[in-house]
Formats: sequence, structure tokens, C-alpha cells
Amino acid sequence: MRRRSPLGVLKIMKKLLVLAVALVGAASGSSASAATTTMAITHNGYVPKTLTIVTGDSVVFANQDTAAHQVVLKPTTGFACTAGLVIQPGQSSTCTFRTVTKYAVSDPNHKTSAFRGTITVNPGPPGSVLSLTPTPRSVRYGARSTLSGRLATGLANQKIDVFAKECGAAAFAKLGTATTVADGMYTFTVQPRKHTTYEARSRVLASTQELVKVRPRVTLRKLAPRRFRVTVLAADSYAGKVVLFQRYSSTQRRWVRVRAVVLVAGGTLTTPINPTSVSKAVFRSKLRARLRVRALLTQAQAGTCYAASASATIRS
Repeated sequence: MRRRSPLGVLKIMKKLLVLAVALVGAASGSSASAATTTMAITHNGYVPKTLTIVTGDSVVFANQDTAAHQVVLKPTTGFACTAGLVIQPGQSSTCTFRTVTKYAVSDPNHKTSAFRGTITVNPGPPGSVLSLTPTPRSVRYGARSTLSGRLATGLANQKIDVFAKECGAAAFAKLGTATTVADGMYTFTVQPRKHTTYEARSRVLASTQELVKVRPRVTLRKLAPRRFRVTVLAADSYAGKVVLFQRYSSTQRRWVRVRAVVLVAGGTLTTPINPTSVSKAVFRSKLRARLRVRALLTQAQAGTCYAASASATIRS
């Protein structure tokens, strides 16, 4: 049997340790996202009689009496239970609450104050009730991303306000409003000009904040033998910035720099977003024909509000 070296064993142990830490972190993260509290039903009433939870949390109604009890919640919406609320001795039912409100808890067969309780539901952490997911999370300048999510109450015809904070902006600004359909689902289409963070809101509820990254639209054209033009479209001008003209080396299996090209201002356009800044350059290269070439705007040149971007590959 082949024996591992001490270095190999050490590497394996490190990998196992990293995996264990990741699993513990995932477990603790999921448990912290929602809590479960018990309201016991005893012969002498509810214990405790009052609870304060947040949206997404659950309450276990546990019948510790020797007789059956019925739990009535008012209002009657905004929660979902794992079982019916006529609870037999020794049984329980768990209800998850999705709406910010105050619920009255009672048993119609027991009129004493001991069987009158309250559950106050406060807003939970962002995303606990209202979700938001952008698809895709990275777009080429001028392209669109679809924001989709769900209101956990499952109600249709609910208004979801969508807010955006563009790179460099001081605060979020309202973009528009979506309306939920069946099962509380909603969608909203955006066309970011630069890196933009989005957030959905519904009354006091808020989603997590999600970033959509934007790549400048880089285009490379062959105008004539050994003569090319590169164009960069974005909300900001790239005049004075540098684009790399590259060829693909099949022997090295990577892109190789041919030359750097300095961009100049090329005016503005009304499409794909009005206004769009045009930066361009016309240049020559002594490359032989039929090589695979492209133009690359590196991250250093793209700046903090855009991602690095490359043109489509063409033939020299």
C-alpha cells in the first residue's frame, strides 16, 4: 500500500478542517435566520401568555394538558401552520409568522383570561420575508437584469417597491413598483448604467441588498488590413484610458499583449441608454492576417464602478 508523506497528510487535515468550519458556519447561519419559541397550553392557561417575535420566526403551540384545546389566532392570515390548531393532549402545532402585526391568541372553549394571549410580530432581518435575486448578476452595458423574489405571505396584488443605489450615489432612490402574483412572486426588470445595488421594500419589510455589476461595452472592428477600431460604450467617458490589443497564442494557451491603445472622446449616443458616452481609437498593428485578436479593458482601467470587459474575438 502506498504511504502518504507527512506533507500530504498535513494538507488533507487542513482541507478537512476548512470543510468542518464551513459546515459549522452554514449551520449557525441557518439557525440564526429564524427562531422557534414555545407557547405551552397547560391546564391553567398559556405559558407564557405574551410573545414577541420577528417575521420568519415560528411558535410551537404545545398541549401539555390532559384535554384537547383549540387555538384561535386573530387576524387569521399572515401565518402558516404545520398541523391543525385543534391540538390533542401531548401533541403540538408549529406556526410560522410572515406578517408584521399583533395576534390575539384564544381558546373558544375557555373564556378565562388565562387563555387569552398575544403574539407581537416585529420586522425581521432583511430578506427574512421578502426575497430578491438578480438574474444575471453581471451584465454588459446596455443589457438588462431581472429582479425576482417572493413575499413569504404568499399574497397576490401586493405592492413591492424597488430601490436602487448606483455606484457613487449617496442613497437609494425608488425605481418603480412591482405587484405580486400567485404565491407572492414578483419580477422587475432593470437596466443598470454602472454597478448598482438593489433592494425591494414592502411597507416595513425589506429584502437583502443585491449588487448587479456592469461591464463597459467594448467592440473591436477590422477596418482594413492591419487597421482596427476599438469602441467603448459606458455611462462614463473612458477618454485617456488604455485598452489592450491582444492576440491569442495557441502554443501558450493564453492571450498575449500586442500593444496598448489610448482612447479618445467620441461623443454621445441615445442608445442603448440615453445618454451613452462613446470612447474610441483607430490604430494599426503589424500582425499577420487570420490571427484571433480582441480588445481588453482591464479592471484597473475600468475603474471602481465597472468590471473589466473584453470585446468579442475577431480575426486580424
